[in-house]
Amino acid sequence: MAGLGEKVLSKSTPSTSWSLSSLLNGISEYREKLNLPNPGTFEGLHREVKATFLTNQLFDGGRADLTRVLSPNLQVTHSFTMGSALAPPMYNFGAAYIGTKSFLHGTIDTDGTLAARMNYAWNAKNVTKIQAHITSVPGHSMLQLEQDYQGSDYSINYKTINPSPVENTGIYILSYIQSVTQKLALGVETVYQKPTPDSEECFKSLVAKYSGKNYIATVQWQEIGTIQASYFQKINEKVEFGTELQILVGRERRDALCTVGGKFDFRTSTLRGQVDTSGRVCVVIEQKITPALSFLITGDIEHMKLFTFFSKPKTILLANSMSICYVDCWPLLAEHIKIWCGHSIGSIEF
Repeated sequence: MAGLGEKVLSKSTPSTSWSLSSLLNGISEYREKLNLPNPGTFEGLHREVKATFLTNQLFDGGRADLTRVLSPNLQVTHSFTMGSALAPPMYNFGAAYIGTKSFLHGTIDTDGTLAARMNYAWNAKNVTKIQAHITSVPGHSMLQLEQDYQGSDYSINYKTINPSPVENTGIYILSYIQSVTQKLALGVETVYQKPTPDSEECFKSLVAKYSGKNYIATVQWQEIGTIQASYFQKINEKVEFGTELQILVGRERRDALCTVGGKFDFRTSTLRGQVDTSGRVCVVIEQKITPALSFLITGDIEHMKLFTFFSKPKTILLANSMSICYVDCWPLLAEHIKIWCGHSIGSIEF
């Protein structure tokens, strides 16, 4: 009887293995027939909308950037800022190296703050990323380790921030997004953070992304009580619009903010505008005088805070270097706007 049992077991095991292998192969073949696109990364879900906003393009005071290309793979940058109402004068030195599989970038300023970033592509789908921020301010230094894998129709990302095996602290983030149809992608993200050895938090977020020919709609829900929805519309090759709605539904606080931005490309100029429900209006106008010379005007008005600043920069591109000069000395126009708006104009003295 024992021998008979062993024979039955030996026959059933290959059958189970064959069935599981056939099932996995069938699923893989079915996914290949669907020819689903890659949905992109989880953190880049709102990238197109953010590109129409002016968050990273506004400034005050004066600024000059000089970039020198030393070789096809190496370049250095010298940056000077002064006259800002929000930050003291500062010098920043940066260097960047771009290889076939690697990317290195680092900056250091007069305060001794060091920022570094490194990307290494093991292959076309697998990329390792490292970011570091070292400063003399206690609690502001940061180390981030990231592994990104791009499949044919899915993306997986694992990220850890300030991991400390000795103190048993850190932030760990795992995200997965999958295309389910040609236009629809669904994803989930889990965040586990342990700021101290005695406390820990874990929450999830769900996302849905629908991509059309000229538009992208995204909705993200976080377990902590935050809803973020965005919509991007490309009218034509020269006009783009983006809107974003952020809703906070917490036990102690409930708030919402809606932002609308637009980008208009003309033959020799570009106009960007942004307005939100907090009363903030931002405008950036770029006029290309020649292929090597650009003239920019930026404006930012916060009606709720009665704060306004305007800036006038120049962008000069030379044969082997780039110099960007920001000059914030617009007293005459500032006085006119002061009369029109009845608000005080800040940062008008260079």
